[in-house]
Amino acid sequence: MSNPQPISKHSNTSQTSPHPGINNGKEPVPNARQEPFNSRAQFNEDFMVLLRRFLVTSLSLVFLVITIWRFSKVKRLARWQQRGFNTLSILFPGMTSLALGSLIGHLGSMLRWPLLARKTYKMQDVDLILDMSPPTCSLRLIMKHIGGKRTSRTTLIVTLYLLTNILGRLSVALFGLAFNIRDEKGINYPILATNWTSALWTRDIYPSTAGPGIPKDYEIVEDWAFGNNTALEIGDINPDLRPYLSILNATLEVGTDIVEYSYDLKDFKQDYTRLSNHTVHSAVNCSLIEVEQGQYWRWNKWNRTGPFSWGEDTKEDSNEVVARMLWVSNNTDIEYPHWVSFAASSNASHAPSQIYILGPGFAWECWPTLTETIATKSLQPIQPSEQLFHKKDLYGSLGVRSETDSLGTDEEVTILLDGISNSPAQAAVDSLDIICNQNFSMPLNETVWNGYRLWVAAVAARLPILAIMHANTALPRVARSPHPTQIVGTAFTYKVLEVGWLRVGIITASITLGQLLAIGIVLSYCKGTYTRDDSPLATAELLKTVINKFDGGKLMTGEKLALSLDGVLGGQVSYGTRKGQDGGPPEVDLASGLDVKFPPFPPGQRF
Repeated sequence: MSNPQPISKHSNTSQTSPHPGINNGKEPVPNARQEPFNSRAQFNEDFMVLLRRFLVTSLSLVFLVITIWRFSKVKRLARWQQRGFNTLSILFPGMTSLALGSLIGHLGSMLRWPLLARKTYKMQDVDLILDMSPPTCSLRLIMKHIGGKRTSRTTLIVTLYLLTNILGRLSVALFGLAFNIRDEKGINYPILATNWTSALWTRDIYPSTAGPGIPKDYEIVEDWAFGNNTALEIGDINPDLRPYLSILNATLEVGTDIVEYSYDLKDFKQDYTRLSNHTVHSAVNCSLIEVEQGQYWRWNKWNRTGPFSWGEDTKEDSNEVVARMLWVSNNTDIEYPHWVSFAASSNASHAPSQIYILGPGFAWECWPTLTETIATKSLQPIQPSEQLFHKKDLYGSLGVRSETDSLGTDEEVTILLDGISNSPAQAAVDSLDIICNQNFSMPLNETVWNGYRLWVAAVAARLPILAIMHANTALPRVARSPHPTQIVGTAFTYKVLEVGWLRVGIITASITLGQLLAIGIVLSYCKGTYTRDDSPLATAELLKTVINKFDGGKLMTGEKLALSLDGVLGGQVSYGTRKGQDGGPPEVDLASGLDVKFPPFPPGQRF
């Protein structure tokens, strides 16, 4: 069976439509409503399309750079962060490449019209030029021209467009040269806590514990024990309480009767300290005892009670703590303040907890309280099993055992009395000479007396806090659970994002400037030409003049149809204009013998 031959519409063969109601080209068709023509309208539309696609590309680049910047700030990339970065580093370049392809494709659709207008072509070339936007179609045009030995300026322009299309789409891949996820080696340092069970603490701070760490009589006292001791002057010292008795890294609260210091214990990680959520509170309330000729008087809230006897006849059977303290001081040559406390008792539940600061003719009786809470402001106490310090041991053992005595006949209590200035306790009370001196006179002024009382309480409350603060950093350390003995760091490998920001900047700027350059070149090349959109209907309308001269090609391929049209036309065609009717806009067409000039319309309009 032979193939049907194409039939020219200029032959004498009658053409009828097999379907009623469908026009076969013989009958006139009423003109559809037409929009007023403006030669600049299509240019403006093309410009807005290019602008939108340029903005989409730029926005994708911005998101990509932000993604790189944000992840580069992460010191250690977790597994989910690596996956997130991998996803985004593929997503945004993909969006950028799509936007670039869309922009370059529209530039290609604009290039078709000045190419078709600059010279005449066979319908085979017209078909290739109209379909040149995709890279494969551009390549097909180039190969046809090279294979047919008909290369021209059009071939060169399409080749440049093809290279721009390919390089533009692939340029985003250059970001792969700008960053890299690499392995880094680090050390995971454990959180270390002070070892409060260390012998250095139990022997040095608790001298009652037998062992080689007990301070000797003339051992030099460390600087921490002195605090910021300030020599006092007779008079109202209340304004000086906070400035002179405050401790760095500890909180001082001065009440009407009680002075309290609070210290947050520190943990350690590498060379840094961190709060351990464990706070020690040391609070003391003191009152004055006046001593004279075997008798003593108590001062409490400016009330003087007494006298009470502590004479020789009461020594053996007296169970009163203050009486025994006064016996001790009476048997010792006291020329300066002494710290007196209790180190041990045969009945621990009744062991006295008072601290006495003795002087010639006076004594300060202080009642200490040592508590531990969770965090500074919290009232939630630490469970007894988790407490690190014990009031009687800590307050009572900061002195040096230089003299012991017994309390009563049924209960043996060891008393610590500093005989020389070689202990933390004695160093702490060195500044109390005036307060404990026998020369300050009675009766006392209430305001002055209250300032002295609070100052003594602050000195007594401060000493254990100073000891704990010093030991917190000086003692050996243990790691917190689950591996207490693992106090050295553990090596590990982690991921970091390495970014070459100069490369990122160069690549981003190159892509952006390349878009602007391509847009500028194409707009300049298309200036003075009526560009058409990429609609198949608009293209079909333009080809109607040529297609109407031929019939029977609806089932042909584009290549065969182009060959048939070349045979029917017998010449070449170009894109151009004809003069409009009745002063109307020029008519555009794809035919032979057209004007290659595209005048602005309305007259005076500029492209």
